[in-house]
Amino acid sequence: MKKVLIAAKTADACRILAGYISDGYEVTTATDGMTVRGIDISVYSFIFVSVPLENESGLELLAELRERTAAHLIAIVREEAADAAFRRLSPIGAYIITKPVFKGSLMQAIRFCEMHAGSEIEFRQRIAELEKQSETDRLVTRATLIIMGKEQLDEDAAHRRLQKLAMDTRQTVESTARDIIEGALI
Repeated sequence: MKKVLIAAKTADACRILAGYISDGYEVTTATDGMTVRGIDISVYSFIFVSVPLENESGLELLAELRERTAAHLIAIVREEAADAAFRRLSPIGAYIITKPVFKGSLMQAIRFCEMHAGSEIEFRQRIAELEKQSETDRLVTRATLIIMGKEQLDEDAAHRRLQKLAMDTRQTVESTARDIIEGALI
């Protein structure tokens, strides 16, 4: 069963939104950001935040939540605030629906997020892989430059030397490059 967290300004608003969620979802509600921050949000598939909340706008809360979870974040905002919310929340991948909220629009948001879940996860994994590869490339480049300077080799020879050191020490090229940069090798 998928879990849904709903945060809204009042318990009444939470109850109404929870009533719109179809069967098959376990719903938890909160009426303020501090309560949401205290909840283990890693178990939720969807987090709805109806802004503003009691003591805050709710937009900052959504940004904080993105750092702590891969759950689908859905902001519920007034029509006149939708453009500003979109500019603020689209970089973090939050979906926006406008008030007044109807069951159809709420369930449509859930279906939309579920439909795009696979591609979003793949996209985030690809970004993580590229960031890791970029970091490895930077380490290898720095280590190659160190070898070039210390052993008076050209770039190709220095790179081959790095690879040979990695084989000789039975480490990855990345680990060997890190050791060279830290001064443990060469």
